[in-house]
Amino acid sequence: MSLLLCRQEPVPSPYFIEELGIHIYSSQELCYVIYHHPLLVMEDFVNQNLAEFLRTGLCMPFLAERIEKWLDSRGPSDELLFLILSECAYYTPQEQARYRQTISNLRKLPEDEYAKRRADYYYSLNLFGKAVSMYEKILEPGRGSRLSGDFKSRIWNNIAACYAKLFCYQKAMYAYDCAWNEKNDRIYLKRMYFLTRLEPELTMKERYSEVLNKEETKQWDEELEAIRKEAEEASAVTRIRQIFEKDPIKRLAEAGELVNNWKYQYRKMI
Repeated sequence: MSLLLCRQEPVPSPYFIEELGIHIYSSQELCYVIYHHPLLVMEDFVNQNLAEFLRTGLCMPFLAERIEKWLDSRGPSDELLFLILSECAYYTPQEQARYRQTISNLRKLPEDEYAKRRADYYYSLNLFGKAVSMYEKILEPGRGSRLSGDFKSRIWNNIAACYAKLFCYQKAMYAYDCAWNEKNDRIYLKRMYFLTRLEPELTMKERYSEVLNKEETKQWDEELEAIRKEAEEASAVTRIRQIFEKDPIKRLAEAGELVNNWKYQYRKMI
């Protein structure tokens, strides 16, 4: 992710937003994050650390003081987000009004739907470890009992997707099995079948043999083969081939850079 800097605001120490993997250097970048990532900033984003950045980094001591007083007396609040947008004057009053409406609409959601929206958001950032913990919290005893089977099946499906992205195929298989228990949707059968093809040591439960048919699994095999062929032509694979076509010195340097980037991305996911 990159942001376009328009204002000249020299910042001795930028503010790092771990979830997005970016440093922000200006008030407009801060406003951009707040405006375009409501599900990130609605919970505890405005805190003492951010107030200190406003004071020392952006030279906005009066705004920082107002935020600190609010936090001391009333705790985190959506009003602090609105205050920052207003004081920085990066967005127009009309845009700020639309943002207020967006926040209001999100707050009106049922508790569990709101929690799912936030978990979905973290999934979209490839923060699968964080997302799966948020999904699992929705299903905690005493909380999950009031949810519909359809809703719980979607939560289990998303949990399985997180674990599959983290290469935890056994956990993904368990989650898809739970999704099927809540709602007999054949898409879960398909995804469990795919897992057995990706990880040969995995097997589907015996009960599923009664609902699968050869014609269906043949079609799934063809689909999986097409996906594999497409993956072979993916940009990352192409880059690896290009790296190994270079001379040994350049090849080693670029391969090291690529591996380090993969490590960073995987640590983020967890």
